[in-house]
Amino acid sequence: MSQSIHKFVIHFAAEYGQVEYDANKKSFRVLLSDEPKRQAVEKYLSQSHVIQQADGNDLQTFHAKTVVPTDSLDSFKLALTRLWQHTGIYVDWSRPAE
Repeated sequence: MSQSIHKFVIHFAAEYGQVEYDANKKSFRVLLSDEPKRQAVEKYLSQSHVIQQADGNDLQTFHAKTVVPTDSLDSFKLALTRLWQHTGIYVDWSRPAE
């Protein structure tokens, strides 16, 4: 596995898949057999979003940050934290992707 490819397990109901982010190419791939759900994830990750992000030292103070998911691994991960709100798909952060 290339170190530039980062994989994240996603799921809804009893269906699992994964999202792969290529840091070198700044691109992603969604592997999910449910076509409408896969398209929803692809659409969400292809758009910029304004996300309320906690300030570093204060978890009660937030600021708006415009995020383009494919710009960097950090932006991609931040966008994934809001995936459920937009698609109904969870990111299973504790499950290792293969």
